[in-house]
Amino acid sequence: MQHLPVPDASLHLDDVLTWNVVRVARFVGNRLASRLAEHGLNPIQFGVLAFLSQEGELTTAEIARAVLLRPQSVAPLLDGLEERALIRRVGLRAKGRRNPVQITEAGREVLDEAWVIALAANDLGDAGLSRDESTELNRLLLKIALATES
Repeated sequence: MQHLPVPDASLHLDDVLTWNVVRVARFVGNRLASRLAEHGLNPIQFGVLAFLSQEGELTTAEIARAVLLRPQSVAPLLDGLEERALIRRVGLRAKGRRNPVQITEAGREVLDEAWVIALAANDLGDAGLSRDESTELNRLLLKIALATES
């Protein structure tokens, strides 16, 4: 069994990078969620529509990987988007069958509005960052995200 060193009494939780990432992720995630909610979307739904717009067609498993959800969480998410006519399933819905999903024209219209909101949320001036610092933060986060994609 590996013994970890006893933390120094002078250490503070603010010294833990991953804790700060969690704090900031909740702040920016909640911020984006509240802004998208005005258009009836949450960040995951925005991500699904954005990936479908980029890729043209994705399976449920591909969507799960793209938006970092468990595959069993995707069906109810897609059901809600389909009820709103933002997506359409183009295959037969049967267990074990490929069931691709596409964005609809209505989905593209909602996505266009959501992009404006999402890009405006990049401005973290109200959180103490300049435009250049916000851009740099995004660059660093993207560097980590790309390095850890499976």
